[in-house]
Amino acid sequence: MSKNADFQILLADNDPIFIRTCRNPLEDAGFRVWSAENPDEAIRLLKTERIHLAFLDLRMERDNDEKDKSGLAVAKQTSRLIPKIILTKFPAYQDVVEGLKQDIQGSQPAVDFLDKRDTRPDQLVEIVRASLEQHVKINWNLEIQWQPANHFLQLVNSLSPEVPDSLASRAAEFEDLFRMLFRDFAQITIGQRITQHDGRLMLPVFAFDSTGTETRYIVSCGCQTAVLAENQRYHKRVPDRLSIKNLGRLNTAMTTNYGATAYTFMGVDLEATATIRQLFRKRAIDELLKGVDHLYQVNLGGWYETGREQNKQADLHAFYHQWLGLDELIPSLSQLQRLLPALADSALRANVAELDVNSRQISFQLPDDNQMHHFANPVTLMAQNRVPQSRRAHWGMTHGRITGDTVLIDRKNRAWLLDFAQVGRAPLLIDFVSLETAVKFDLFDDHRFNQRLDMEVKLNKAENLHEDIDLDGLESEAINAVWLIERVRQNAAKLAGCDLAAYQQALFFCAMARIATFNPDTFYTPRKLAAYVHALLTAAMLAELWQNTQVDTVPEQASSGIWLDHRNKNVWVEDKPIELTSQEFKILRYLYQNPGQLCTYDDILQDGLNEPADPDLDELNRLHTAVSRLRRKIEPDPRTPRYLFTVHSRGYRLFLTPQFN
Repeated sequence: MSKNADFQILLADNDPIFIRTCRNPLEDAGFRVWSAENPDEAIRLLKTERIHLAFLDLRMERDNDEKDKSGLAVAKQTSRLIPKIILTKFPAYQDVVEGLKQDIQGSQPAVDFLDKRDTRPDQLVEIVRASLEQHVKINWNLEIQWQPANHFLQLVNSLSPEVPDSLASRAAEFEDLFRMLFRDFAQITIGQRITQHDGRLMLPVFAFDSTGTETRYIVSCGCQTAVLAENQRYHKRVPDRLSIKNLGRLNTAMTTNYGATAYTFMGVDLEATATIRQLFRKRAIDELLKGVDHLYQVNLGGWYETGREQNKQADLHAFYHQWLGLDELIPSLSQLQRLLPALADSALRANVAELDVNSRQISFQLPDDNQMHHFANPVTLMAQNRVPQSRRAHWGMTHGRITGDTVLIDRKNRAWLLDFAQVGRAPLLIDFVSLETAVKFDLFDDHRFNQRLDMEVKLNKAENLHEDIDLDGLESEAINAVWLIERVRQNAAKLAGCDLAAYQQALFFCAMARIATFNPDTFYTPRKLAAYVHALLTAAMLAELWQNTQVDTVPEQASSGIWLDHRNKNVWVEDKPIELTSQEFKILRYLYQNPGQLCTYDDILQDGLNEPADPDLDELNRLHTAVSRLRRKIEPDPRTPRYLFTVHSRGYRLFLTPQFN
C-alpha cells in the first residue's frame, strides 16, 4: 500500500496508555492517527475530520459496567461510510450481532470486533491495511490532471463556503471521493465546470486506463444527500431502454460529506461539446436549433411516451407551486407585492426602465421613450385567484429542469442531458417552458429594455404554439432568442399535448418564481436587473390578457369531493375547509396531483416532501403517522375511507371524489 500518510485513523479509548501503545506502530507505518478518550470527542472527530478507519472501545466510559456500550453508540451515531472496528476485553455474542447487523441499505455500525486480549499493538498495522483494502478503496496511484488549472479546494469552497476552518480537510475528502470513483483508472483529467445547482457540480472527466484508452464521463458531485437523491431519481425514473440516448450511469462513490456519480458520455467529442448557454453566446444558432430538435424529438421523445396520459383532474397550479418551490419563495403574496416597488427603485437607478407600481397595474416606461406601457399587476391577479387553469396538458415522464446549462450539444448537433434531480412524472410542457424561461431571463443578456419589450410583444401576438414569430425591428441577439423560443414552442406543439393557453399559464408561474428571487438588499448589474424586470413584464402582460377572467374562489368540486387551495394551504372536503400542517399539506398536494394513481412511499418522500428515498423503518413510520393524521382530517369516517386508501406495503392512492363500496 502506498501513501499511508494519506490515510487517517481514529483511536478512541478511555485508556490513554492503550492509545499511546497502539499509536506508535501505526505512526511508524506512516499512518496519521487521531485520538479520543471519550464518546463526545470521538463523535466530534468522526464528524469534522477526514477519518478513514476508526477503532472504538466498546466500554469507552466505564470499564467495569457491563451495560456500557458507548463505543457501539458512537458507531451508530456517526456515518456508516467510515468503517469502524470495535475493541473490547469483554466480547459478548449479542454485542457482536448488534454491531455487525446490517440495515435495509446494507450498511452496519461496525465492520469487525476485536478482542483486546488477543490483539497485540504490532498486529494493528496489518489489521488496518486489510480493513482499508476491503472497505476504503482509494486509488492513491491515480494521477489527477486539471484542464484548465483548478484544484479541489476551489470546488469545495464553491460548494461549502460556510466551512472555512475545515476547508483543507474537506478538499482532501473531495479528492478521496474522486480516487474512489475512478479507482480502476490510471489517470483522470477534470475539465471546466459545466454547471452548479442545489449543492452539486457537473464536471467533464476524461478517464484513462493503464493502456491509455480514454472513457469520457460527466460527473455529478457535491453534497452527499443531493447526489443520492439525483442518483435515485435516475435509477428509478429514467426509462432503462432509453438511457442510451442520454447518459449511462457508471457508479457512485460516497464519503462522509460528499457524493459523486459518474455518467458515461456517449457522444463523439466531449471536449467539443457545449451547453446551450455557450452556443447561444457564440451565436451558433443553427447548431442550437438542430440540437433543440434532437433534444425533444429524439432524446426526450421516448420519455414522453412513457405512461403518457391526459390527467384532466390534476390541479396544475398546485403542481407549479411545488415544482418551482413557490411556497418557499413566496411565503405570502403581500410580501411578494412589497418586492415590486424595490425592484422598480433598482431598475430606475440602473436606468433599465421606469416602473410605476400600484395594486391595480404596473406601468413601464423605457429610457428615452415618453410612452408608458400599462399592464395588470400579476400579484393582485394571483391574490384574487384569477389565473386561469387549462386542463389540456398531457402528463408523462419529464426531465424537469431543462435550462441553458443542463443540456449539452455535440458536433453532430445531438443533445445530451445533465442533472437528473427533478426527473419525474409531470405535465410534459414544463420541459419546454423551462427552456423558454431560461432563454429570456438567463441567456439573453441585453440590458436595453426596448429589445426585451419588443420581444415579449411579438411572442404574445402568437395565436398558437406552432406559429412563426414576427422578427421585424429586432436586433441580432433578440432575433436569435426568438428563433430559439420559436423552435421550443413548435416542439411543444408536436410533443407536449398542450395548447398556447396552458403553455402561457406555466410561463406565468415561472416568471413569478423568478421575480420572487429578487433580493432588495443585493446590488445587481443592469443586465441582471433587466432580466428581473423582463420576468415582471412577462407576468404582467399575461395578467393583462387574463384580467377579466373570473375564477370561482371555491369551485363546485369543493362541495362534492376534495379541492386543494394551494395558495392558502388548506383543502375543502364536501363543502368544509380543512386546516393542515405544512407536512400534511405537502403530502396531500403530491397525492392530489396524481389522482387515482398509486403513489409509492419513495415517491411521496422524494417528490412530495423533498426527502431522500429508500426510507428506513423510522422514516416509514413517520410517514405512516403523518398520513394517518391527514386521513383523520379529510375523511368523514377514517375507519371507512372514501378518498385516501392504503395500498399495502407499497403506498397510497387518493381519489378526488368519494369512492363507495
